[in-house]
Amino acid sequence: MPGAKDMIQYPFLKEISLFEGLTNDVINKIFRIGKLKYYKDGVLIMEEGNKGETLHILVSGKAEVWKSVKGGLSNSRRLAKLECGSIFGEMSLFDGAPYSATVKAAGECVVLAIPGRGFKQFLRKNPDAAYKIFVSLICMMSNRLRRANLTLSLIETE
Repeated sequence: MPGAKDMIQYPFLKEISLFEGLTNDVINKIFRIGKLKYYKDGVLIMEEGNKGETLHILVSGKAEVWKSVKGGLSNSRRLAKLECGSIFGEMSLFDGAPYSATVKAAGECVVLAIPGRGFKQFLRKNPDAAYKIFVSLICMMSNRLRRANLTLSLIETE
C-alpha cells in the first residue's frame, strides 16, 4: 500500500514506554527501520518455536499471547491480551532463541515490525538512545517476570 507508512505518524512511538524520553528525530529513525504489517483476525503474527529476530509493536488493534501446554498450539493457554503500544518479540531479538510464545491478531491489527539487525545497528550508532531503551526494556521485562512469579505463586501444588 503506497504511502501507508505516512498514514501512521511516528510520534505514537513516543507514548510507548520503551521509547520514553527519546527525541522526535531518534523516534523517526527507529520508525523508519521498521515495516508496517497488517493482520486479520486470528492470523499468527509470530509463532512459538520459530526463529525470531524482530521487535514487534502493536500500532492498532488487539492481539493475544498464547503458550503451548503439553502438546503444541492446539493445546495452548492464553497468557495475555495485547493492546495498542504493546511490545513483543524482544526476548528473541536479543537472545537469539526461538519465540517463546505465539501471538495472534484478535481482530484486525497493524504491527510495526522492526528487524533485529537494523535495530541493533541503530543501537550501536546511538549509545544515548540505546541506554534509555535498555533501561526501559529491563523495567518492562522485570514487570513481566514479577507478574509471572505472582501467577506461579498462586498455582496450587499437590
